[in-house]
Amino acid sequence: MEAAVLAAYSVRRRVVRGADGVVSVLWGSLGLRMSLAEFLDLAAVLAEAVRSPARYGELAQGVRARVVRCSMGQVTLHQGDLTLWFSPEEFEEIASLMTRARQQLADSAPAPRLGLSWRPREEYFGRN
Repeated sequence: MEAAVLAAYSVRRRVVRGADGVVSVLWGSLGLRMSLAEFLDLAAVLAEAVRSPARYGELAQGVRARVVRCSMGQVTLHQGDLTLWFSPEEFEEIASLMTRARQQLADSAPAPRLGLSWRPREEYFGRN
């Protein structure tokens, strides 16, 4: 399996799944590398936050991600120990990018398996 660009606005704003299955989110000068499970959690939280009718306060929460809108309209994204601030327009952009990337995963090759599958060697077992 090769690296695949899942969604992109430009070279500096894109989501890529590497040959090792790790997902990289590139947003300007920021680069986040995460497992496929972490990416799916983050993408789901962003999609839920966009649909949230709340004007401010917590918009969505996942396993490691959380989105909050302050009363002035700015949106914070908390991913693990990282906190990012976005304008409402920029938040819509990153949420859209992540949603498109998540949809592309269904059409791309599956992630590589972890480790090697175990097969018993014939010399250890009889043919019964």
